[in-house]
Amino acid sequence: MKLFQRLRYQIDKSLSRSFLSVIYILFIVVVLVVLLITTLDFQSSGQSNSFIERFFDFFFASLIGEGNDSNSSLVNILNNTVIAITGLFFSSVVIGLIVNVISDRIDEIRQGKSAIQESDHQLILGWSSGISLVIRELLLANENKTNANIVILDQMNPVEANEKIQHMFSEKKDYQKIIPKQGATYNRKHLNHVNLNAAKSVLINHNDDMKTIKTLAAIINNPDRKEEKYNIVSKLNKKENYDLAKIIGGDEAQVLYFGDMLARIDAQTCLQTGLANVYLELVNFDGDEIYFHKEKSLIGLNYGEAVISYDSSSIIGIERDGKILINPSFDETIEANDNLIAISEDDDTVIKDGESHTNIDTTKIVNTKSKTKKVETVFIFGGAFDGLDKINVVCSHLAKYLDSGSNIKLVNDNPNTLDLIEKLDSNKDIDISFINGDIKSREFLDTLDINDGDNVLIVSSFNGVNNIDDCDAETLFTLINLRDIEKKTNKNFLLTTELINSQNAEIFASDSDDDYLYSEDIVQSMLVQIAENPLLGKFFDYLSSPQGSEIYFRPITDYVDISEPIDFYTICKSAGEKGETAIGYQASKKKKLRSLNAGVNINPKKSQRRQYKPYDKIIVFSDN
Repeated sequence: MKLFQRLRYQIDKSLSRSFLSVIYILFIVVVLVVLLITTLDFQSSGQSNSFIERFFDFFFASLIGEGNDSNSSLVNILNNTVIAITGLFFSSVVIGLIVNVISDRIDEIRQGKSAIQESDHQLILGWSSGISLVIRELLLANENKTNANIVILDQMNPVEANEKIQHMFSEKKDYQKIIPKQGATYNRKHLNHVNLNAAKSVLINHNDDMKTIKTLAAIINNPDRKEEKYNIVSKLNKKENYDLAKIIGGDEAQVLYFGDMLARIDAQTCLQTGLANVYLELVNFDGDEIYFHKEKSLIGLNYGEAVISYDSSSIIGIERDGKILINPSFDETIEANDNLIAISEDDDTVIKDGESHTNIDTTKIVNTKSKTKKVETVFIFGGAFDGLDKINVVCSHLAKYLDSGSNIKLVNDNPNTLDLIEKLDSNKDIDISFINGDIKSREFLDTLDINDGDNVLIVSSFNGVNNIDDCDAETLFTLINLRDIEKKTNKNFLLTTELINSQNAEIFASDSDDDYLYSEDIVQSMLVQIAENPLLGKFFDYLSSPQGSEIYFRPITDYVDISEPIDFYTICKSAGEKGETAIGYQASKKKKLRSLNAGVNINPKKSQRRQYKPYDKIIVFSDN
């Protein structure tokens, strides 16, 4: 009995291994049966042929299930019966195995476990909440390329992933470019299946910092990696994880710490209505974006001449030996290896199509610049859900933009805010205070003394991991109450609200001239832009830094005479004389200000004459 059990166990193990193991056991069974039949026939029959000859006759007969009907003896009938049963059993098992192998292969392909043959593809590792925006931006960036496919590797079942993709992108031309594959992003075998070494760029798209770091290490330290450097881009949610990822990624990865970057953007946007829209315009592939462009005909000329050499594009700086120079001196000479940094609709629209500066009517230029000290009060609501790191960065940067005598009031229910205030250091006379309370409570909000013209920034509690819709709901709850307080007290707060999902802003849009900062849109769009052009990592870091030139909104009457329609060339020339680079304008009509783009127009056609209003503003890059 024990011998039979051991034999059955060994057979079970063999059957569980592979298709070939099953065929091997089946072959042995057929051989044993044929040996038995051949022995019976050899003993009972008087035929002259040898045992071997009879064995092969019965063996091939058993494969097709047809016996020998030369006589009707009991042994021959028994042999034919056994041969027929053996043939039926053999053919049934083989057909079943073949069907199962084909079925398993189809399932394997549908489940995304097979290797791909794509090359020069965009590879997304991980499926996060913002993946629809990432895919959308990649599709927009490569809409003129027929073979620009997007491959996604994640542990989600590809059948489910395909359903979600087709729901997000209903057009066949879009979803056919997206190939989901199943596997762990830090498993080297699975990375090889998505042809990692042939990818144009690799975008690590995890919300979990540890998964991001493991994936990054698996790519960089892969023994089968290519010799050339990878183009990897990713984001981290925590500062300590960011430092570690920078060490692992080295110069092959653009690792961005968006908690810090978005806090810097928060600080800038809450003081200037419409600035959030400028950032969004520059980082996504809708409308105009940033391109690096080499123009040989401008070598030896200065930056000022380059600015007015383009009609449908806006030159904003120079890339020189990997360094970003935004709004350099208009006397800066263009060198042979320089790339011009341009805002344009597409890479093929950066064309030197401008007029000569001799056509500019210099009599329309106003040579004044009004800059008076402005004491401001800024209320910062929330942002303390997951520590105070974000509030710390916002306050540190706000202190650099505000004039002495201004006030920053931190409104949240985290008592550690008092310790943070003691640690904040400002060279200016800026008062930072703490108001302890629940920002979701209408009763508490009614007790706050927010005056007409005060700046109000509502910071999201999203930390990269918690639920986006819940965070946006909390933010919008505070926003709706503040709007109602503003209306009932007949005041006008300058409200800037940080939202993760931009669709929520559309749902709760009002006729107020509020400003929205769409964090998820900015984060994911920056990642895609950097994946397309790694140099943009340095540009975006420069853009959100308080060092160097920044974006400002200036009164148009400080630049040109608006008594009659005027072209944008003249405005660019006037800005240049003030050491600034003009990139657009903001319309002051209330209808425009209350639209979702806050009246912002980036990269207007310079040759077109427009009739500006006295309260319109020019958008410029300036050192102060």
